[in-house]
Amino acid sequence: MDILNISSLMLEVAKPTGMWESIVFGLETLVKNYGLTIILVTLAIKLIMLPFDFYNRYINKRNSSKMAVIQPELEKIQKKYGANRDVLNQKTMELYKKHNYNVMGSCLGMLLNMVLTMVVFFTLFSGLNKIASYKIYTEYTTLQATYEQVVGGQLIEQTENEQKVVKVKLTDGSVVALDETKANEANQAVIQKYDEVKESFLWIKNIWRPDTNASVMLSYDDFISNTKIDKGEINEQVYYQVTNPIRAKEDGWNGYYILILLSAATSYLSTQVSVWLGKAKAKRTGKPYVDAMSQNKILIYVMPIVMAMFALFYNAMFALYMVTGSLFGLATSPLVTMLVDKVYEKAVKKEEEKTRVSYSRK
Repeated sequence: MDILNISSLMLEVAKPTGMWESIVFGLETLVKNYGLTIILVTLAIKLIMLPFDFYNRYINKRNSSKMAVIQPELEKIQKKYGANRDVLNQKTMELYKKHNYNVMGSCLGMLLNMVLTMVVFFTLFSGLNKIASYKIYTEYTTLQATYEQVVGGQLIEQTENEQKVVKVKLTDGSVVALDETKANEANQAVIQKYDEVKESFLWIKNIWRPDTNASVMLSYDDFISNTKIDKGEINEQVYYQVTNPIRAKEDGWNGYYILILLSAATSYLSTQVSVWLGKAKAKRTGKPYVDAMSQNKILIYVMPIVMAMFALFYNAMFALYMVTGSLFGLATSPLVTMLVDKVYEKAVKKEEEKTRVSYSRK
């Protein structure tokens, strides 16, 4: 018997076709695992974004270094002209011009990097949520179709003695009670089908659910809310009739909060590692440490909290994206910092040589 001829559900939720959705679906057909797919997508995104990260850090270092040089003069100006705002602003601008310090430089670099990061973050977040909704729906409809194939008809909800019960509507239109033996066979068939269609990754039982103590299967209300379908399409008693065997078999947590902890820890470490390396280098060389991240301090402490909240309340696919991205930053941050230092030192030497040649010609 053809499953599609039994179930009237397939398919109410259309397969998402956005950019990120198409990339994820396309790559998954090759990789055959959504966890590995999002890791590869994340690495590709981070590699593309790497030049923007370098530019942002370079601009921050350049402006921070210049500010460290002009700070003593700036303090003198502020002390001398503090009572006269107009003169203070004029003298400050003259000082900035003298040292070729661009007030907006670091802001623009940070803004560009932040806007690009946020655009990718939220568009991918939206795309993965759409994929999760689609996969949750198709997973359930597949299970219901499997159940209906075994019992030989469409599951419907009826009210008997003021109680809602599940019955079977046969192909001839007649309605019969759900046979217990058939129901047990259907339960086993659903469990077997779930093992075939489920999307797990490492310790996470269901990648479309968060890495927490959540059940692998959504409650009926959450299922309706997540898939945005009308309650009339899938009745509550029918939904639980189909999914309860999975709940019993997969009893326990969907995950162990590992991705939540990792998302916070790696987000913090990926920004701090360059600071620690910079301080170590400054101590080793005897030079004063210039914090190129001084203008982004608030992000260092706020972002780990934000990442943990996203990982806590949304699907594990997006949590994997955040953790992979932070680990990539953690691995590449020392290299980017070294490259920024070398390029900046080369630029300083070139500027000093230019100044020396210009002075010798006078």
